[in-house]
Amino acid sequence: MRLTIYFVLGLAAGYALAYLARVLLARRGLLAPPQAAAASAPAGEPPEAGGAKAAVPAWYAGPTRRRLAADSAAALLTAALFAFMHLRFGFSGVWAVGALLTALCVLITITDLAARIIPNGALLVFGVLLLAAVPFASPEPLWLHLLGAVCGSGILLLLAILSSGRGMGMGDVKLLAVLGWVLGFPGVLLALFFGSIIGLLAGLLQQASGGNKKRKTIPFGPYLAFGSLIVYMYGKEIIDWYLTNLIHH
Repeated sequence: MRLTIYFVLGLAAGYALAYLARVLLARRGLLAPPQAAAASAPAGEPPEAGGAKAAVPAWYAGPTRRRLAADSAAALLTAALFAFMHLRFGFSGVWAVGALLTALCVLITITDLAARIIPNGALLVFGVLLLAAVPFASPEPLWLHLLGAVCGSGILLLLAILSSGRGMGMGDVKLLAVLGWVLGFPGVLLALFFGSIIGLLAGLLQQASGGNKKRKTIPFGPYLAFGSLIVYMYGKEIIDWYLTNLIHH
């Protein structure tokens, strides 16, 4: 029964996050506001982009049924993660932080996939909430969390400087600062490793399939988010396994 409650809660949160993502993109002129799109677009026709500065993919801004499918996918993902977090941590402060982390990851995944944007407003709001919540939920010393934030963002900042912003955006730098605060050290390094591997595999798959030729860049935010969720739930086990089986042997 409790699992169902968490799933339904996650489903509602997921639809709210999908709506919020559209609002944030609309404020940047990349998408018509959700209310305007629903009122003005006939069934089966894409809404007006309203002075869009960049092309938003059809799966996100296309016909109503495509938009509904994209939003439903985000809601189901959020619901599954909320329920899985409950199975992993039960009702606890760790689950609450995990729920906030999940919400941030889902939101930036939507905006980064749709428009290559990680909104500053989302990072600020979730960053403040997580900044306040982590000390009450984590058994680790706070200096490890601070080190995770500084180390994670510092690595990506260095990559952004070396690549002149072409290989890494400042949104990714700020995102990893927030994720690093939650994961601590060395968890943030493990999340960066997983995110990089998943991103590399996705890039190779995209190149092999010949898809997405108009967009030569690959958003890194979703892969950082996915790697961070893995580490949040199983980071300690992964690190213990590594130390036990590879270092000691």
